[in-house]
Amino acid sequence: MLELPLIAKSVVSYFQQCVREDKSLAPYHAAIEALAVQVSMPFAMDASPAQYVSFNVFIQFLEGLRKVLPSEVFVSALLGSAQRAALELDFSNLSAQDFLSLFPFEQWSVESSSQLLKLSFLVSNSSLNGIEAELFLIVYSHAYFKSQQTDIDKPIRYDLVSVSASTLSELRIQTETPQYLGQSETCISYSPIDRDCSIKAVSTATTSTFKVTQALLPYIGRVDVDLVSFSQINRMGKRTIQRALSEEGTTFRTIKEALSFEFAKRVMTEQDYSISDIALHLGYADASQFIRAFKRANGITPYQWKKGHVG
Repeated sequence: MLELPLIAKSVVSYFQQCVREDKSLAPYHAAIEALAVQVSMPFAMDASPAQYVSFNVFIQFLEGLRKVLPSEVFVSALLGSAQRAALELDFSNLSAQDFLSLFPFEQWSVESSSQLLKLSFLVSNSSLNGIEAELFLIVYSHAYFKSQQTDIDKPIRYDLVSVSASTLSELRIQTETPQYLGQSETCISYSPIDRDCSIKAVSTATTSTFKVTQALLPYIGRVDVDLVSFSQINRMGKRTIQRALSEEGTTFRTIKEALSFEFAKRVMTEQDYSISDIALHLGYADASQFIRAFKRANGITPYQWKKGHVG
Protein backbone atom coordinates (compact mmCIF):
# COMPACT_ATOMS: atom_id res chain seq x y z
CA MET A 1 0.00 0.00 0.00
CA LEU A 2 1.18 3.48 -0.91
CA GLU A 3 2.71 5.63 1.84
CA LEU A 4 0.92 8.86 1.00
CA PRO A 5 -0.13 10.52 4.29
CA LEU A 6 -3.06 12.93 4.30
CA ILE A 7 -4.07 15.85 6.52
CA ALA A 8 -7.54 17.39 6.70
CA LYS A 9 -8.08 20.38 4.45
CA SER A 10 -9.75 22.19 7.35
CA VAL A 11 -6.54 22.01 9.43
CA VAL A 12 -4.32 23.23 6.59
CA SER A 13 -6.73 26.00 5.58
CA TYR A 14 -6.97 27.23 9.14
CA PHE A 15 -3.19 27.13 9.60
CA GLN A 16 -2.73 29.24 6.47
CA GLN A 17 -5.45 31.62 7.65
CA CYS A 18 -3.65 32.06 10.98
CA VAL A 19 -0.41 32.83 9.14
CA ARG A 20 -2.15 35.38 6.89
CA GLU A 21 -3.90 37.11 9.79
CA ASP A 22 -0.87 37.23 12.10
CA LYS A 23 0.22 40.87 11.93
CA SER A 24 3.65 40.02 13.32
CA LEU A 25 4.25 37.98 10.16
CA ALA A 26 3.38 40.86 7.81
CA PRO A 27 7.03 41.44 6.77
CA TYR A 28 7.20 37.81 5.63
CA HIS A 29 3.83 37.46 3.87
CA ALA A 30 5.19 37.94 0.35
CA ALA A 31 7.86 35.30 0.92
CA ILE A 32 5.28 32.93 2.44
CA GLU A 33 2.96 33.34 -0.56
CA ALA A 34 5.86 32.64 -2.91
CA LEU A 35 6.75 29.57 -0.84
CA ALA A 36 3.21 28.19 -1.16
CA VAL A 37 3.48 28.43 -4.94
CA GLN A 38 6.97 26.97 -4.97
CA VAL A 39 5.97 23.78 -3.11
CA SER A 40 2.66 23.48 -5.03
CA MET A 41 0.35 24.00 -2.06
CA PRO A 42 -3.28 23.76 -3.23
CA PHE A 43 -5.00 27.15 -3.39
CA ALA A 44 -8.62 28.39 -3.23
CA MET A 45 -9.36 25.32 -1.13
CA ASP A 46 -12.60 26.69 0.28
CA ALA A 47 -14.22 26.19 -3.13
CA SER A 48 -12.88 22.65 -3.52
CA PRO A 49 -14.86 19.55 -2.48
CA ALA A 50 -11.58 18.02 -1.28
CA GLN A 51 -11.52 16.83 2.32
CA TYR A 52 -7.78 16.23 2.55
CA VAL A 53 -4.43 17.60 1.38
CA SER A 54 -1.20 15.67 0.89
CA PHE A 55 0.79 15.84 4.12
CA ASN A 56 3.98 15.49 2.07
CA VAL A 57 3.21 18.81 0.36
CA PHE A 58 2.28 20.46 3.66
CA ILE A 59 5.57 19.24 5.20
CA GLN A 60 7.48 20.99 2.42
CA PHE A 61 5.55 24.17 3.22
CA LEU A 62 6.49 23.85 6.91
CA GLU A 63 10.13 23.20 6.06
CA GLY A 64 10.21 26.29 3.87
CA LEU A 65 8.39 28.33 6.50
CA ARG A 66 11.08 27.51 9.05
CA LYS A 67 13.69 28.90 6.65
CA VAL A 68 11.66 32.04 5.87
CA LEU A 69 10.88 32.91 9.50
CA PRO A 70 13.27 33.54 12.39
CA SER A 71 13.32 30.50 14.70
CA GLU A 72 11.36 32.07 17.56
CA VAL A 73 8.77 33.44 15.12
CA PHE A 74 8.31 30.02 13.49
CA VAL A 75 7.77 28.32 16.85
CA SER A 76 5.40 31.07 17.97
CA ALA A 77 3.38 30.67 14.76
CA LEU A 78 3.05 26.92 15.33
CA LEU A 79 1.96 27.33 18.94
CA GLY A 80 -0.43 30.18 18.17
CA SER A 81 -2.11 28.36 15.30
CA ALA A 82 -2.61 25.23 17.42
CA GLN A 83 -4.16 27.20 20.27
CA ARG A 84 -6.53 29.00 17.88
CA ALA A 85 -7.36 25.78 16.04
CA ALA A 86 -8.37 24.17 19.34
CA LEU A 87 -11.08 26.82 19.63
CA GLU A 88 -12.08 27.37 16.00
CA LEU A 89 -12.05 23.69 15.02
CA ASP A 90 -13.78 22.78 18.29
CA PHE A 91 -11.21 20.29 19.58
CA SER A 92 -13.02 20.02 22.93
CA ASN A 93 -15.96 18.30 21.24
CA LEU A 94 -13.91 15.88 19.14
CA SER A 95 -13.39 12.28 20.18
CA ALA A 96 -9.83 10.97 19.98
CA GLN A 97 -10.84 9.02 16.88
CA ASP A 98 -12.21 12.18 15.25
CA PHE A 99 -9.03 14.07 16.09
CA LEU A 100 -6.88 11.26 14.71
CA SER A 101 -8.80 11.35 11.43
CA LEU A 102 -7.73 14.97 10.83
CA PHE A 103 -4.03 14.12 10.85
CA PRO A 104 -1.76 11.42 9.35
CA PHE A 105 -1.63 9.48 12.63
CA GLU A 106 -1.59 5.70 12.47
CA GLN A 107 -2.11 5.58 16.23
CA TRP A 108 -2.75 8.22 18.90
CA SER A 109 -2.99 7.29 22.58
CA VAL A 110 -2.78 8.44 26.17
CA GLU A 111 -1.51 6.19 28.98
CA SER A 112 -2.37 7.23 32.51
CA SER A 113 -0.70 5.97 35.69
CA SER A 114 0.06 7.22 39.18
CA GLN A 115 3.62 8.05 38.10
CA LEU A 116 3.16 9.54 34.65
CA LEU A 117 0.74 10.75 32.00
CA LYS A 118 2.04 9.93 28.54
CA LEU A 119 0.62 11.02 25.18
CA SER A 120 2.13 9.22 22.20
CA PHE A 121 1.52 8.90 18.48
CA LEU A 122 2.78 6.97 15.49
CA VAL A 123 2.87 8.09 11.88
CA SER A 124 4.38 6.56 8.76
CA ASN A 125 8.13 6.92 8.32
CA SER A 126 7.68 9.21 5.32
CA SER A 127 5.66 11.65 7.44
CA LEU A 128 8.57 12.52 9.72
CA ASN A 129 11.34 13.26 7.26
CA GLY A 130 11.96 16.57 9.01
CA ILE A 131 11.57 17.82 12.54
CA GLU A 132 9.09 20.48 11.40
CA ALA A 133 6.37 17.89 10.78
CA GLU A 134 6.92 16.24 14.16
CA LEU A 135 6.81 19.59 15.98
CA PHE A 136 3.59 20.48 14.16
CA LEU A 137 1.95 17.21 15.24
CA ILE A 138 3.24 17.65 18.80
CA VAL A 139 1.81 21.14 19.30
CA TYR A 140 -1.55 20.16 17.80
CA SER A 141 -1.69 16.97 19.89
CA HIS A 142 -0.95 18.98 23.03
CA ALA A 143 -3.60 21.56 22.10
CA TYR A 144 -6.19 18.80 21.61
CA PHE A 145 -5.26 17.02 24.85
CA LYS A 146 -5.36 20.32 26.75
CA SER A 147 -8.87 20.96 25.39
CA GLN A 148 -9.95 17.58 26.78
CA GLN A 149 -8.06 17.73 30.09
CA THR A 150 -7.86 21.41 31.00
CA ASP A 151 -5.96 20.83 34.26
CA ILE A 152 -2.86 19.18 32.82
CA ASP A 153 0.42 20.99 33.46
CA LYS A 154 3.11 21.79 30.92
CA PRO A 155 4.94 18.79 29.44
CA ILE A 156 7.83 17.48 31.53
CA ARG A 157 9.52 15.45 28.77
CA TYR A 158 9.51 15.06 25.00
CA ASP A 159 10.51 11.94 23.09
CA LEU A 160 11.08 12.61 19.40
CA VAL A 161 11.64 10.27 16.47
CA SER A 162 13.70 12.99 14.78
CA VAL A 163 17.45 12.82 15.26
CA SER A 164 18.42 16.37 14.27
CA ALA A 165 19.76 17.88 17.48
CA SER A 166 21.18 20.86 15.59
CA THR A 167 17.78 21.82 14.15
CA LEU A 168 16.15 21.48 17.55
CA SER A 169 18.87 23.66 19.03
CA GLU A 170 18.35 26.27 16.31
CA LEU A 171 14.65 26.45 17.15
CA ARG A 172 15.38 26.87 20.89
CA ILE A 173 12.26 25.03 21.96
CA GLN A 174 11.76 24.94 25.74
CA THR A 175 15.30 23.88 26.45
CA GLU A 176 14.42 23.48 30.14
CA THR A 177 12.22 20.49 29.24
CA PRO A 178 14.21 17.27 28.59
CA GLN A 179 14.14 16.18 24.95
CA TYR A 180 15.17 12.70 23.83
CA LEU A 181 15.87 12.22 20.13
CA GLY A 182 15.88 9.11 17.94
CA GLN A 183 13.05 7.37 19.80
CA SER A 184 10.73 4.71 18.31
CA GLU A 185 7.65 6.88 18.75
CA THR A 186 6.79 10.47 19.60
CA CYS A 187 5.76 11.00 23.22
CA ILE A 188 4.77 13.96 25.37
CA SER A 189 4.98 13.26 29.09
CA TYR A 190 3.08 15.14 31.80
CA SER A 191 2.83 15.01 35.57
CA PRO A 192 0.05 12.59 36.60
CA ILE A 193 -3.47 13.78 37.40
CA ASP A 194 -5.95 12.25 39.82
CA ARG A 195 -8.08 10.40 37.26
CA ASP A 196 -7.60 7.88 34.50
CA CYS A 197 -7.76 9.49 31.06
CA SER A 198 -6.26 6.61 29.09
CA ILE A 199 -7.44 6.32 25.51
CA LYS A 200 -6.29 4.74 22.27
CA ALA A 201 -7.32 5.59 18.72
CA VAL A 202 -6.13 3.66 15.66
CA SER A 203 -6.53 4.70 12.04
CA THR A 204 -8.50 2.57 9.60
CA ALA A 205 -6.70 1.22 6.55
CA THR A 206 -7.28 3.06 3.27
CA THR A 207 -6.44 2.04 -0.27
CA SER A 208 -3.76 3.57 -2.47
CA THR A 209 -6.56 4.63 -4.82
CA PHE A 210 -8.24 6.59 -2.02
CA LYS A 211 -4.97 8.29 -1.04
CA VAL A 212 -4.09 9.33 -4.59
CA THR A 213 -7.66 10.51 -5.20
CA GLN A 214 -7.67 12.66 -2.06
CA ALA A 215 -4.18 14.07 -2.68
CA LEU A 216 -5.01 14.92 -6.31
CA LEU A 217 -8.51 16.34 -5.81
CA PRO A 218 -7.47 19.81 -4.47
CA TYR A 219 -5.65 20.50 -7.76
CA ILE A 220 -8.44 19.49 -10.15
CA GLY A 221 -9.70 22.50 -12.12
CA ARG A 222 -6.94 24.70 -10.71
CA VAL A 223 -3.60 23.25 -11.79
CA ASP A 224 -3.01 20.54 -14.38
CA VAL A 225 -1.10 17.86 -12.44
CA ASP A 226 0.12 14.83 -14.37
CA LEU A 227 1.72 11.71 -12.89
CA VAL A 228 5.24 13.11 -13.16
CA SER A 229 4.43 16.38 -11.38
CA PHE A 230 2.23 14.55 -8.83
CA SER A 231 5.12 12.25 -7.93
CA GLN A 232 7.53 15.21 -7.71
CA ILE A 233 5.39 17.38 -5.44
CA ASN A 234 4.78 14.37 -3.19
CA ARG A 235 8.44 13.30 -3.15
CA MET A 236 7.56 9.86 -4.44
CA GLY A 237 8.72 7.68 -7.29
CA LYS A 238 6.46 7.64 -10.34
CA ARG A 239 6.76 3.87 -10.66
CA THR A 240 5.95 3.40 -6.98
CA ILE A 241 2.62 5.15 -7.56
CA GLN A 242 1.95 3.25 -10.79
CA ARG A 243 2.70 -0.10 -9.17
CA ALA A 244 0.48 0.55 -6.12
CA LEU A 245 -2.46 1.64 -8.29
CA SER A 246 -1.96 -1.26 -10.71
CA GLU A 247 -2.26 -3.69 -7.79
CA GLU A 248 -5.73 -2.21 -7.18
CA GLY A 249 -6.70 -2.40 -10.84
CA THR A 250 -6.55 1.28 -11.69
CA THR A 251 -4.22 3.97 -13.05
CA PHE A 252 -3.39 7.59 -12.28
CA ARG A 253 -5.01 8.63 -15.57
CA THR A 254 -8.24 6.82 -14.69
CA ILE A 255 -8.41 8.57 -11.31
CA LYS A 256 -7.61 11.96 -12.79
CA GLU A 257 -10.21 11.64 -15.56
CA ALA A 258 -12.92 10.59 -13.09
CA LEU A 259 -12.15 13.61 -10.89
CA SER A 260 -12.00 15.91 -13.92
CA PHE A 261 -15.43 14.80 -15.12
CA GLU A 262 -16.88 15.26 -11.63
CA PHE A 263 -15.46 18.79 -11.64
CA ALA A 264 -16.92 19.45 -15.10
CA LYS A 265 -20.37 18.22 -14.07
CA ARG A 266 -20.33 20.30 -10.90
CA VAL A 267 -19.28 23.44 -12.78
CA MET A 268 -21.84 22.87 -15.55
CA THR A 269 -24.54 22.50 -12.89
CA GLU A 270 -23.55 25.36 -10.61
CA GLN A 271 -21.89 27.93 -12.87
CA ASP A 272 -22.27 29.29 -16.37
CA TYR A 273 -18.86 28.25 -17.71
CA SER A 274 -18.46 27.35 -21.37
CA ILE A 275 -17.20 23.91 -22.37
CA SER A 276 -14.04 25.60 -23.70
CA ASP A 277 -13.41 27.25 -20.31
CA ILE A 278 -13.91 23.95 -18.49
CA ALA A 279 -11.57 22.15 -20.89
CA LEU A 280 -8.93 24.83 -20.30
CA HIS A 281 -9.27 24.57 -16.50
CA LEU A 282 -8.83 20.80 -16.70
CA GLY A 283 -5.68 20.97 -18.80
CA TYR A 284 -7.06 19.69 -22.11
CA ALA A 285 -5.45 21.03 -25.29
CA ASP A 286 -8.82 22.18 -26.63
CA ALA A 287 -12.56 21.68 -26.19
CA SER A 288 -12.79 18.88 -28.76
CA GLN A 289 -10.23 16.78 -26.88
CA PHE A 290 -12.23 17.22 -23.66
CA ILE A 291 -15.52 16.42 -25.41
CA ARG A 292 -14.12 13.17 -26.83
CA ALA A 293 -12.75 12.09 -23.45
CA PHE A 294 -16.01 12.99 -21.69
CA LYS A 295 -18.09 11.05 -24.23
CA ARG A 296 -15.80 8.04 -24.03
CA ALA A 297 -16.30 7.86 -20.26
CA ASN A 298 -19.97 8.93 -20.01
CA GLY A 299 -21.51 7.81 -23.29
CA ILE A 300 -22.77 11.32 -24.10
CA THR A 301 -21.17 14.69 -24.81
CA PRO A 302 -20.86 17.43 -22.17
CA TYR A 303 -23.57 19.41 -24.05
CA GLN A 304 -25.97 16.46 -23.86
CA TRP A 305 -25.17 15.89 -20.19
CA LYS A 306 -25.72 19.58 -19.39
CA LYS A 307 -29.01 19.64 -21.27
CA GLY A 308 -30.29 16.74 -19.19
CA HIS A 309 -29.12 18.07 -15.82
CA VAL A 310 -29.40 21.86 -15.96
CA GLY A 311 -32.84 23.40 -16.04
